[in-house]
Amino acid sequence: MSKTISSMTLRRSALMLALCAAAGARAQDAGTPTEAAKAAALDRPVTALVVERTDLDAAGAVAPATFGGSEYNRDFLRGFKNDSALRNGHRDYGYLGTECFCSMESIEVLKGPASALYGNGKPGGDLNSIAKMPGLRDYRNISLFASSPGLSRVRVDVADVVDDTVAYRVNAQAYKGATYTDRNSRDSVFIVPVVEWHVTPELKLTAAYNGGYLQTTWNPQLVANQALMSLPAQRFLGEPVNQARIVDNTGRLELDYKLPNGAHLRQAFMYQSESYRDSGLSYDTFHYGLDELVDANGMVKRVSQRDHAEQTIFVSQSEIFGRAALWQVPVDYLLGLEVGRFDYNYKLDVGDGAPINIHHPVYGAAMSGALATLADQIYGTDNLVLYSQNRFQLSPAMRLLLGVRVEHYRDYLQEAGETRVSQNDSLFSPRVGLTYQLNPQWIAALSWTNSSRPQIGAKSASGKLFRPEAGTQVEGSLQYTAPDESLKATTSLFSITRKNVLTQDLASPNFQIDSGRRSSRGVEEDLSYAFTPELKLDAAASYTSAYVSHDTVLPVGAALAGVPKWFTSLYLGYDVNPAWSLGAGYVFESRRVATLPDNGVVLPAMSSIDLTATYKTRKWSIDVTLVNSGDKRGYTSDGYTITPVNPRELQVTGRYKF
Repeated sequence: MSKTISSMTLRRSALMLALCAAAGARAQDAGTPTEAAKAAALDRPVTALVVERTDLDAAGAVAPATFGGSEYNRDFLRGFKNDSALRNGHRDYGYLGTECFCSMESIEVLKGPASALYGNGKPGGDLNSIAKMPGLRDYRNISLFASSPGLSRVRVDVADVVDDTVAYRVNAQAYKGATYTDRNSRDSVFIVPVVEWHVTPELKLTAAYNGGYLQTTWNPQLVANQALMSLPAQRFLGEPVNQARIVDNTGRLELDYKLPNGAHLRQAFMYQSESYRDSGLSYDTFHYGLDELVDANGMVKRVSQRDHAEQTIFVSQSEIFGRAALWQVPVDYLLGLEVGRFDYNYKLDVGDGAPINIHHPVYGAAMSGALATLADQIYGTDNLVLYSQNRFQLSPAMRLLLGVRVEHYRDYLQEAGETRVSQNDSLFSPRVGLTYQLNPQWIAALSWTNSSRPQIGAKSASGKLFRPEAGTQVEGSLQYTAPDESLKATTSLFSITRKNVLTQDLASPNFQIDSGRRSSRGVEEDLSYAFTPELKLDAAASYTSAYVSHDTVLPVGAALAGVPKWFTSLYLGYDVNPAWSLGAGYVFESRRVATLPDNGVVLPAMSSIDLTATYKTRKWSIDVTLVNSGDKRGYTSDGYTITPVNPRELQVTGRYKF
């Protein structure tokens, strides 16, 4: 796979999602409790959170995108790598496109049965980004951002109502400047126009486009080597000429027709074309083990490397949804048909590269002129899916959710110079959820979720493609809401098992087989409390035991890489007066193994505190944020590559409405 770009993270992503999720839980439930509000609360999945756009801004969640996908935390959900997401309800295939964060209205954090509706094979949860849409009034907003390392950004958000039937909205942003990493810079421009046309009172057409580029210094990804991890987060061990470039073009078209009985017909299309290129000197993990990269003299072995990737995605979704009665039982129903195609081309060339001293780097080495092709492959999948999700109101206090996803797919893989290999298979993924309101303050929920997804881009020693990965989750939740809604607390217990995980083939060690199994069990606690209308606390804590439950090589019980057993976050916000607001965020993660199999390198326990102050008037506002105020050292890991936590950084954002 291609290397991901090491991004300048303006706020550590895990802190951002944890704090914003807690803030979003408060935002979506604010208001005076009424019977209608209580019914709406009962209809929502107890463990579904919605992160509102205003809370994202307040949390400083404005990190530039990476080739890995969206700009919010994608590391782990309930112990498993979050390597895919949903965008406006369309599923993605793991290689997310570079969507401009400026266009996001909110982020849905889905857990339990709701997360399995559109596939992606993650029973523990999923993320769905919702785009900003035209409104009922004209709107103008411009924001300017600057950080202490030297990165600057301008954003524009313009919405107009042309007439009673047509409205549009345009979001655009441009980044330029230095990141916190030595000799690294970033240049990026994106534009996201959306047009909404009410063709008739019943028919609405929405067209959207996301396009732009990201040009950045290609920074070698940190790996689990103790000598490399002992260096300052700012240390750069590539070459200043290292470059990476992404170009993205994504179009969406949606038609929504309201039937006379109140039901809706929805037809949506998405097409995405994205290219990624990088070149430069990087760590030589192709010929050396992780513990062999740095010699006794502090010289790290490097390789000349060039990656080129092209991806195209097409998705069509046809849905009918509404409310009806089945044997006098009210039911909210959704029935959909999805057709999707994903194609990915990837080529990797490598050659000799000069080493560099990790303590006193001297730049100037050139790439080798003779590169050999190490990988050249085309792979993808075609999908035909029928899905349904139905919520039955069995009584005023009880809701039953029944859903199913039936998928037929064809995978293919073709290595350069070899015959194309393909396979057909079908997947059946049911799910059940039950929500019961014990009394006006307490809601209990139970769910069982089954999900599966194809495994593409690899084949076995026999030349066959792999069985789909299957996942199962059992979850129980209990939620309390105070009569005045000043306090909300949710406790969730979950157990997840993923089967058919790829692991080493002992008979052919250079290949894999699909016989591995991974498990994750834990408890999550989310709490929001308003001491006063001006002073509010959001808190989250979790314990997660994620481990190997079956493998051909790895020991049973081995901890999964990068997953902390203990995680805690707090956010305290105080509105001093209508103009001034103050906020403080704290996050803690316990020690974690850095990679699997465990090579003895651990990510130490880490904590970080962010401080923010906001001054606003009716027309303009200014935010000042001190990220990682204590300049604490820490790391996150996706299971192989490691990302240092942002060093202390000052960020200033100004916004003006006109």
